[in-house]
Amino acid sequence: MAEPHALTKYWQVIYSVIQEFWSITEPAIEEAAIRNDIPVELYYYGELGLDHFSVENFQKRDPFSNPEQFEKLFASLDVKGWIEPQQDERYKVTEMARSGATYIIMSGDAKLPPDEALPEIDLERLKSLVKQIVLANDAASEPPEKWAILHRFRVAKKNSPVLVKIREYLMDLFAYRDDSHLAAARPHFNEAGIVWLALGAASDAGSINAAKMAESMSFRGYEVNDHEVALQAAKEIGWLEETDVPGSFRPTQKGRELREQVEAQTDEYFYRPWSVLPQEDLDELYDLLLKLREGLRELRRIK
Repeated sequence: MAEPHALTKYWQVIYSVIQEFWSITEPAIEEAAIRNDIPVELYYYGELGLDHFSVENFQKRDPFSNPEQFEKLFASLDVKGWIEPQQDERYKVTEMARSGATYIIMSGDAKLPPDEALPEIDLERLKSLVKQIVLANDAASEPPEKWAILHRFRVAKKNSPVLVKIREYLMDLFAYRDDSHLAAARPHFNEAGIVWLALGAASDAGSINAAKMAESMSFRGYEVNDHEVALQAAKEIGWLEETDVPGSFRPTQKGRELREQVEAQTDEYFYRPWSVLPQEDLDELYDLLLKLREGLRELRRIK
């Protein structure tokens, strides 16, 4: 097994902080969407951009979901005036939709604790450190192609609370992580994202079958038979092999090595711009992220 990247722990703590933000903001976002009859999908797909919708654009960041569910979403949003069809198989996102998305996202941000609720954390310093990485990502050479980081919809403004700005910068890092992963992985699966899902699911669980994949990944929009085809395809190209249990598959040595290779390449792309920070700043960043995660958890427990 390959040695993990020296900075691996940073993405792990960043993602855990993002999850804390989600646990606070998303219930309020969903409630505001229902209360004001605004499609909550405008929040979720805002990460793919709120200028134009198209299957091609959505698959730039999400090649792993069934494109048919995107088409059904577009039809629903079109009927209600949230998007407008264009001649090039794209839909223009209306100003009403962007305003609605802004409103429900800000409703979630309003549930974040005020900056003064975390006096033991230098939030301004944390914001500054994360912002330096985001700016370094913007200036970095390709690969990775900077699709997600350039297209995601942002609501934080100059006068937003520091914690909201930190959330926004961390989501920028999330977008760049996706750009990095897809730059590393897509050459191996091209348009067959569901086959890459099969390798990932089998690697994470040790073994997998189509029914379990359909259940655990229902949000991807694929049926059991779709996953059966994907598992067979992964077997045919040598990524998976059958176990003693009928219909169950596990990674081959080739599959394990390929996934490790892609994860290592993802880390190399993702962390390359981090050279902008000296080691003492990296240490400080990690400490501040840990404090923020624990501070958010403690405030949730108190509530």
